[in-house]
Amino acid sequence: MSLEDISPASDLTASGGTAEEKLDQNFEVVPMLGAEIIANAIVDRDISRVFVYPGGTIAPILEALHDRNVELFCSRAEQGAGFAAIAAARVTNKPQVVMVTSGPGVTNLVTPIADAFFDSVPLVVLAGQVGTPDLKRNDALRQKGFQEVDTVGLCKPIAKAVLRPMHVNDTSRVIDEAFHIATTGRPGPVVIDIPMDVQRTGVTQEEGSVPEEQPRLDVMQQEIPAQTIETIASRIRSAKSPVIIAGYGVVLSDATQELRTLADQCNIPVSHSLPALGAYPTNSPLSLGFHGHTGSQVAGLALHHADLIIAVGSRLDIRQIGSEAAAFAPEAFLVRVDIDTTELHDTRVKCDLPVQADCKAFLAALNAALADAPSSDALAPWHARIAEWRSIHPLMPETNGTLKPQSVICAVDRLTSDHASVICTSGVGSHQQWTARHFSFDYPARRWLTSAGHGTMGYDLPAAIGAQLANPDATVCCFVGDGSLQMNIQELGAAAEHGLPIKIFVLDNSRLGIVSQFQLANWGRDLTTGGKASNNFTDIARAFGLWSCTVEKEADLEDAIAQALAQPGPALVHCRIDPVEDVSPMLLGGQTLDKMWRTGDDT
Repeated sequence: MSLEDISPASDLTASGGTAEEKLDQNFEVVPMLGAEIIANAIVDRDISRVFVYPGGTIAPILEALHDRNVELFCSRAEQGAGFAAIAAARVTNKPQVVMVTSGPGVTNLVTPIADAFFDSVPLVVLAGQVGTPDLKRNDALRQKGFQEVDTVGLCKPIAKAVLRPMHVNDTSRVIDEAFHIATTGRPGPVVIDIPMDVQRTGVTQEEGSVPEEQPRLDVMQQEIPAQTIETIASRIRSAKSPVIIAGYGVVLSDATQELRTLADQCNIPVSHSLPALGAYPTNSPLSLGFHGHTGSQVAGLALHHADLIIAVGSRLDIRQIGSEAAAFAPEAFLVRVDIDTTELHDTRVKCDLPVQADCKAFLAALNAALADAPSSDALAPWHARIAEWRSIHPLMPETNGTLKPQSVICAVDRLTSDHASVICTSGVGSHQQWTARHFSFDYPARRWLTSAGHGTMGYDLPAAIGAQLANPDATVCCFVGDGSLQMNIQELGAAAEHGLPIKIFVLDNSRLGIVSQFQLANWGRDLTTGGKASNNFTDIARAFGLWSCTVEKEADLEDAIAQALAQPGPALVHCRIDPVEDVSPMLLGGQTLDKMWRTGDDT
């Protein structure tokens, strides 16, 4: 079989057609090369930019793309290309293409591939590979070709599909299938492992291989039973303390307006999963922020005491509900809606009514059934109780004369409040949690891009670059910790080279904050994470060609932010924040959502 289809997520059933041909200047028939077929497929999908880090085994495709006027955005490292592509895909709601060479190119891209897989981001990854004669076929042999690595074995667990065309005649079919798989059902990355000789060989009149049919993991939309919708509508009408959980599936299915209609017409509070912030406006009185490990205690209390929870497009993973799954929402009837049947079947929490459906279709049907929604006064006691919790559990800390990270984020939020389009990025760490708590999100005008399921440090800066490329008119604000910035700090050069006006706010506490906090709370010391030497990020940024300044006092904060926002190109504000400020409260192991640990509590 000349086509190796490695992933059960694929279904390469399209028949092979006759080879495409073109005419040269002498009108001789010249076979179209595999690299040209791939380039044509990308152009045919109106993709005008691909994200790359170059190498020998993808050089033929680079040449073919350049000949077709496709922009080759070259990052400073493969991770930078991958995270930039993820951000561009999320901003445009269209699949993006990432290209790397074999061997270290592939291994350096494994983290972004995993990130895209766990956060349902559509990518098509073109990975160069050694020629088919140099592929090792003996498992006992470590390596046969130079820079050969088992791309299939590495990527299979973290991609929707991994495909390898072994003959040029298979190339067209494979890339068509890759785009289809990446964008249907629950989106995700598809990796194509492309041997060098397949790229450089011309198609023949022979048929390509016709692989066996295999089951596809795509999720097919099922019709929602009318009785199911009526049951849920009836529950809403009679509920005394309902809560909606908005998951990222709401954003993926373009259902934010339907979500807002449901919440507003029924006066139901909304809590978010971390990546879904902004699906409902976070500055609305109905918004509870986000719940879970580092979320709002108000959201946790509301879920713990709710009598009805409608979870839409949310995985309800351990970061959302905590380690005590059996104690999650003990008083609630739980309705769970997801397009992915595996999420419903392999659930961590008891679900009273699972609904396999696209979020948009479900919410539209439910809204239609709720013409007689409860009056705005029906839930007044519930809203009064939530208001009391808000007064007891404020998120803003007391000032102690130091620069607080919360103050930095709130100041940026205020100074961008009148901007038409704002995209906010962060990586993983304390800076991520502070940004999620204190920045205002309202999709799509004020978007939030972060690494959720995989929790990847170093996501922030290259994601800001990808977001700015995808939306040149947006104000892109990157909140990054001193540790996370150093993961991909080389991408400052890419931002400067292309004159991208991203605004970077470094929250520098000279520690790997959230792990340091965890260690101190449990063992009383923060081995390898505390007391980090503070770098002069201002000088580093200037060396890359960025405008930059340092802020150490709150009195200087707004002026520095205003100057950064006014710069026509990239700018970095190095904020030396309180080194002992914790993310508080926090949901620890063994705790329920209503009892989150606060700094100073005994553990």
